Amino acid sequence: MTNCIENNNFIETAKCVDCKTCEEVCTIFQVMGKYSPWEKVQVAKEILNNHLKPENWETVFFCNKCEACAEFCPEHLDLSKIIDESRRLIVQKWGIQYPRQEMVIKNIFNTGNPFGREERRFNWITNYPKESKILLHLGCMMTFNLRNMGKSLINVLNKLKIDYTISDDEFCCGYFIYNTGDHDSAQKIIEKNKSYFSKYNKIITACAGCYTFIKQNYGLEIPIKHVIEVIDEKLNSEDIDISKLKDKEIIFHDSCHLTRPHGIIKPPREVLKRLGFKLKEFERNENKGICCGADGGMRIINPEFSKEIGKFRLQDAKNKAEILLTLCPFCMQNFQDCNESYGIDITIGNIFKELENILR
Repeated sequence: MTNCIENNNFIETAKCVDCKTCEEVCTIFQVMGKYSPWEKVQVAKEILNNHLKPENWETVFFCNKCEACAEFCPEHLDLSKIIDESRRLIVQKWGIQYPRQEMVIKNIFNTGNPFGREERRFNWITNYPKESKILLHLGCMMTFNLRNMGKSLINVLNKLKIDYTISDDEFCCGYFIYNTGDHDSAQKIIEKNKSYFSKYNKIITACAGCYTFIKQNYGLEIPIKHVIEVIDEKLNSEDIDISKLKDKEIIFHDSCHLTRPHGIIKPPREVLKRLGFKLKEFERNENKGICCGADGGMRIINPEFSKEIGKFRLQDAKNKAEILLTLCPFCMQNFQDCNESYGIDITIGNIFKELENILR
């Protein structure tokens, strides 16, 4: 052991009692028949003892970090922390990275986003308040890949007269890099953004991944809210009646980042009910929900496998409703890609677009 972090996570691995309950709830294991949480614990012990077998290093990267295993684990083993530390040690001690990970890190430092897009970040948005001490951190996915989702959100915030601003100084939060195991590079991004965030009194995030990473890793002394919390609070405080739908059935997919670490479960459902939707639920929902397949760096190292995981969630949704809604851009992107690749033929939507339509 070389530091207290490694020691703490080695102690965490010792909690495992080999019951393998985790295998029943891990989507990666269900799809591939390997890389179960239990296997990851065994490999983590190899890594933390400095005896990593060459054929085993990939095991800790085939993880969505959705934390479903921890939710069902009788010992409440925090595998996400073990995965983070294992990946860090693989990079630090053995210098191993996927080529696609190296490309993403280079893109972020060169352009401020993982996609290598060089245009001005918000050249597609004009109708936003220019002066505010409350910053909306939109996130890379919505800014570059899901701009229609971003436009809907901006229109909703404006319609509800919610105080916020955005800035072209926005930079990737560093979560993409952190998931590669290169924590030193991620820390450089954190320090850069902390200086930028210091100009504001409050941060609102639109991306579930950004929300969790900033909240858990930045150590900010200002409030950090997810935008669905802000919207829900606004609708409740002013008793705005926006219910215009009649028995339109939808099924809602929870973001792993919002439910398990932070308990953000009621706000999206309250907004959907206020919209007038007839809300249906997955058998595994809320804090026990199933991952879309995109997170934990999986879309970077193996996008096809990410879609394979997402397919099972979409097929389940298709059996229950004609429309699936989410509020996470990662989930939205992966489900759209799954729908196109596998022809599941279910409508994929987001809460912000539905709210925008009703507020017109």
